Amino acid sequence: MLIILMIFLIFSSITLLIMKRNKETFYLFGLCVSLATMLTGILIYIAKKGGISRDLQNFFFFTHEIKTNIQFFFITLDNLGMIVAIGRYLFPLFLLLLAIHYSRIKYIRKSRFIKKLLFIMPIISLILYYPAVFRFITSESLIMQQILVTSMMVWIVIYIIISFILLAIEFKATKIKFLQKRFISVIAFVCSLSLLYLLYFGQDPAQVYQFYYAERTWGNGIYYMNAVLSIPAYITIVLFNIVFAIIGFTSLGRYTFEILESNREEITIQRKFEAISSGASMFVHGIKNQLLANKVILNRINRIYDSESVNMQQIKEYHDTLSKQNENILKRMDTLYNSIKTNVVRLSPVKIKDVINMSLDAFHHKFPDKTIELAIKKDITVFADKTHLSEAIYNLLINAQEAINENTLDENKQGELKVSCYEVSSYSIVEVKDNGVGISKSEIKKIAEPFYSNKNSNYNWGMGLQYVRMVAKKHFGSLRYESEKGKGSTFYILLPK
Repeated sequence: MLIILMIFLIFSSITLLIMKRNKETFYLFGLCVSLATMLTGILIYIAKKGGISRDLQNFFFFTHEIKTNIQFFFITLDNLGMIVAIGRYLFPLFLLLLAIHYSRIKYIRKSRFIKKLLFIMPIISLILYYPAVFRFITSESLIMQQILVTSMMVWIVIYIIISFILLAIEFKATKIKFLQKRFISVIAFVCSLSLLYLLYFGQDPAQVYQFYYAERTWGNGIYYMNAVLSIPAYITIVLFNIVFAIIGFTSLGRYTFEILESNREEITIQRKFEAISSGASMFVHGIKNQLLANKVILNRINRIYDSESVNMQQIKEYHDTLSKQNENILKRMDTLYNSIKTNVVRLSPVKIKDVINMSLDAFHHKFPDKTIELAIKKDITVFADKTHLSEAIYNLLINAQEAINENTLDENKQGELKVSCYEVSSYSIVEVKDNGVGISKSEIKKIAEPFYSNKNSNYNWGMGLQYVRMVAKKHFGSLRYESEKGKGSTFYILLPK
């Protein structure tokens, strides 16, 4: 069991780090490797110590041959003790760093002093448990050894308790569904690793260093070294290991799958976009020339209509209508062209409230009689391109209002459009929520694809959300959305703080 668990931890942590390299996956990698390191040392120690039942031997090593090979594997007790110490004292460090990384408590998350402070106890512990130092401190005093062992247990437990408190606070405060689902996967995996760690962390490196000291038997009471375990106790240990392993495997698999799906979706959309961008650019250029030619014709009509003996009022009406249509189509062409070409995004500190106000001004120009509820809880500053970000928010507002206009299922239902801005963990989030027609599950995965639209294709070319996605990505953020058919949609622009 332990052998399979160690192999899984090492393999999964390396895979995770290769797929996505950031602080989050680095800390998860550290958790897996440190736990695998500790379990490796413990497994070798158990094999060399012996004195356990045959059933437990099979549980730890599967076969007597594997146990014998590990038992006679050449390694000094000093090196074996350091292996256990490294895994034992680094695991709570990585756990607390990960919890701080997720924490919404600004002072804790941003304080470099606190993060440096966290390294003190693990470093001191590794120094004190360096074989030569450990023997120098404890050689003449069993009491000193017991004090050292107890103090190590205390700071480890404190680190783990603080970590779980921070993770619980963050989970309780996270209200966005897709962030909750992702966080649940991470928490489940971290909890399973932590509980496995707590099952075996009672193995102090001192027991390894004093392998041959029979008079110092204070460490022989660890449950997995007990040769006379009762059957219920043995079954409980096996069940605990299996349950924690299954939870960890499942959660990490789900988390890994989400990362792969996100990367695959991004690559698919990018390939589709690249494939059509060249032809679309040529198409836009040709149509634009034709429309410019139409403008020339309109100018000629404008010069001659006074001298013609026809219904001037009718000509004027046709002229105005054609002119407006022409201008609208030109604007749509420009929007499409700007979405296709590579835009330069210039980031600078801006107040998110100012950006949203720009979007609202543009929205009310098109829908002057519509109202939008605002919920901007505090004055948030982000690094952004004010023009592009306001245009992206404007696109979401227009889509939301059009979705509200299409929702005719309940005539008595009032249209509700709300814009919120708040901070969650390491993100500043702009949320656009409506109670419009909503999006079906079959369409939700397609809506950000270039040229996909479930609206009238004569008026909507399906580039709005692609443009929003592009803007969010160039702000080092992302676009997320949730929707339910008939009940409305919520779109999130996540911007890193």
